[in-house]
Amino acid sequence: MIRAKKVIAMTFAVAALILLATAIVSAIDGPAVMVTSYTAEPEALMSGDTGTITLTIKNPSITAESSEIAMTYGQAGLPQQSTTTASTRDNSAEIKTIRLSSRGSGIEWSSEGFQRTEYGNIGALGPGESIEISIPIKADEYARDGTYHPEVYIEVENGENVRFPVCVKVDSSEVELLEMDAHPEISLSESKQIGLVVANNRPNPVSGVNVYVKAKTDELEITPKQIFIGGLGASEKRDVSITLTPLSAGDMDISFDVTYKNGDNIHHNDLESSVLVKSIADVKLILVNAPEFVYKGDIAKIEFDVANGMAKDIKAVSVIQAVDNGNGGVWLLPSEYFIGDMEVGDVFSASFELYTDDLCVGNTEIPFKLAFRDLDTDKRYELPGYAVHIVVKEPQDGELPIYLLIVAVLVIIVVVAGLVWVKRKRGR
Repeated sequence: MIRAKKVIAMTFAVAALILLATAIVSAIDGPAVMVTSYTAEPEALMSGDTGTITLTIKNPSITAESSEIAMTYGQAGLPQQSTTTASTRDNSAEIKTIRLSSRGSGIEWSSEGFQRTEYGNIGALGPGESIEISIPIKADEYARDGTYHPEVYIEVENGENVRFPVCVKVDSSEVELLEMDAHPEISLSESKQIGLVVANNRPNPVSGVNVYVKAKTDELEITPKQIFIGGLGASEKRDVSITLTPLSAGDMDISFDVTYKNGDNIHHNDLESSVLVKSIADVKLILVNAPEFVYKGDIAKIEFDVANGMAKDIKAVSVIQAVDNGNGGVWLLPSEYFIGDMEVGDVFSASFELYTDDLCVGNTEIPFKLAFRDLDTDKRYELPGYAVHIVVKEPQDGELPIYLLIVAVLVIIVVVAGLVWVKRKRGR
């Protein structure tokens, strides 16, 4: 009986020692932290881009309790009374530093704007508590496309440190501009729409997409010059259009530029193109009459027909001498022949008198142009019309200029008429 009591007493003693050892081990083991989730923004970086990795760090520990048992024994050695005391231990994790270990992978801590390359003294994270930490990252300027795995290193002052690899993608795909109608042709007196495709070839969305259009000459009007698109999803396309209105003929260059943001990083891509402006069956200036040569000092007459070959009416039609060729001056009357409104199919005449007194002897070129306004938009157009070539000659010896011969003939006619009238009067 006594031995049985001793066995029971020893059993309780061993149990007490086990509980005490458990409490001691719990006191020695420190708290731990873990990364429960993370996101990268933007989802894919371009070479040289900056971004962020946002980590959710959690202390999975629970509040630790330790117990102490006290027992009393009676005269027979049997336990008669026991008391239990419990104490609560704080399992908070003291995070000392957080840094990024890239190991030359092409992804590093972005230190732009500040010198630090780690976070220090984050603070204590209680049992069951979580915290979000954003780490600034940057892709190397020459980083190749692919997936990189830099490590996030979390140093816990009173517990176990953590190394956690994260995935960061690098992709050099761009937002591109594509022409629906490459090198279009436009009639000089019309407005034409041309289409563009804005394509996001990236594996992630982009934002702030804008298209800018610019002509390299003032002779081509563009509407609109800026198109705001906004966001484009991964592999998404958007069709846009612009209106071109040429003011003169020729091959004209156009530049397109698309800007967009990958995360907070601004990128752009450009496209060079051209449009051929032709003067086709529109409003025509047709030469009707012009002398091949004229003697210096004479007056030459130049006549045109103006034909409206367009499919709509026009207004403010006029024929104008294009330039002064500097060859002693070109004198035309009128300087501008105004016709006014013309309906579809109308043909009107325009004539000029060329005064040659100040022209130099030789070949003279007199260019004319045709101007009119669109009846609907009131836009003014100028078309290259016609260049008249006239040879100016010196009057030959013994020859009088034509206008003097005309005067002489008129004088003779008047004299003869006067003599006839006098003879008739005397005969009466």
